[in-house]
Amino acid sequence: MMSGSHILQDRYKILETLGEGGMGKVYLAENIKLGTLWAIKEISKKNEMKIDFLAEPNILKKLEHPALPRVFDIIENEECIYVVVDYIEGISLDIKLTEEGSLPEAFVLDIAIQLCQVLNYLHEYKPNPIIYRDMKPSNIILAKSGSLKLIDFGIAREYKSDSPNDTVYIGTRGYAAPEQYGSGQTSVATDIYSLGVTLYQLLTGKSPNEQPYELKPIRTYNPGLSSAIEKIIGKCTRQNPPDRYQSVGDLLTDLKLVGKEKTEVSGNKPGYGCSGEAGIKYRSFKKLVLTVWDNFEFGCELAYQAAKASNYNILLIDLDLLAPKADICLNLKKYPGRFLNEGRLLKSGLDIVIDAAEKSFLSPDLIAETALKRKDMKNLFVLTGNYMIENYEYYNDESLIRLIEKAYIGFDLTILLVNKSIYDSFTVISLSKSDYNLAAIRADLDKLRETNNYLAFLKEKQYIPLD
Repeated sequence: MMSGSHILQDRYKILETLGEGGMGKVYLAENIKLGTLWAIKEISKKNEMKIDFLAEPNILKKLEHPALPRVFDIIENEECIYVVVDYIEGISLDIKLTEEGSLPEAFVLDIAIQLCQVLNYLHEYKPNPIIYRDMKPSNIILAKSGSLKLIDFGIAREYKSDSPNDTVYIGTRGYAAPEQYGSGQTSVATDIYSLGVTLYQLLTGKSPNEQPYELKPIRTYNPGLSSAIEKIIGKCTRQNPPDRYQSVGDLLTDLKLVGKEKTEVSGNKPGYGCSGEAGIKYRSFKKLVLTVWDNFEFGCELAYQAAKASNYNILLIDLDLLAPKADICLNLKKYPGRFLNEGRLLKSGLDIVIDAAEKSFLSPDLIAETALKRKDMKNLFVLTGNYMIENYEYYNDESLIRLIEKAYIGFDLTILLVNKSIYDSFTVISLSKSDYNLAAIRADLDKLRETNNYLAFLKEKQYIPLD
């Protein structure tokens, strides 16, 4: 056990104790030479539990995801193993619950979607899926940047179908799935159970370890919560693993459907959510995606006026890959300043988010951080700029679909600007994925006739309903 001012390996000065769990203590430390802050997890080798002490660092060191801490150093002596990881400055959700009592449904829904995304990354890891096994509010950090971080992989394991009896009792009582209490095998469904219990506590403020020691329907405590989220949590927390969701992807699909419903969320404070420095505010507002076809001036003016007339977060995405114009129309700089400073020269905002979508790392916060902004309007976010012609073939359709999905989660109104070409895949995808499509044209006879012919083609050949 280390105390304040202790120096570890002549490199790390211990500043304070951050927390303590069944696997050991976690300290805040400073690298003496660099002045950087790190979290150091101390694992005692005298622990009586039959655990592979190096399992956590061995798992973490091969993972690469923005919601997961990175391992930078492993130090070992006769008594302990010390794992040096990213220090995440923020607040754990158990502390936030203590301060707030319970959290608004719109906020919890966004948390659920982000957690599903990181669990999906773990569960699809090759060659063996990784089962986290310790989901609970205290292991979820809301960072100052507004993003979520999942910490403490002390009891995570690789799933192997030829190991049917991998479990002695391990995990946190109340959050651990029934199969973690004996000789069964933990699986994807195990993480889904713990996630369901976590969402239950965030919405109700009721710990599974307090009376009545059961998971009652959440609307027993708050009738203002939606029936849809109640059903989802009920399915996640069924006792028998086959009765739960069998994949995080299926759970994520249902969560997104809840997000599209217009629900009245009791206690939802204006501007409350995973906003952080990026400035995104999540509400129970019925979110919309609009596509403006072949009229970038109209689309830019619509986005500007919507942001000016409200406090909603408006995202404008210029998807004309051959001739982006939104930055010119709105008098914005060409490239995101933050990323220029990091040396990503000639990378437009659209380049960065499409690349992140391709690697499955895209989040609403990254979109907000990447977007161009006007100094006089903090709620208008603009993604534009395919300034290198080779990117026209580099971008792929799946990346755009992911971008639209993330935009829907993080912003109140998303406006997609597309070009006139009815053969352009980005144009067709945007028209098919939007809630409404706008064709703002001049009332000239030749223009109307041309537009009507294009609309007929879109209906008959691309199967996009005219309404």
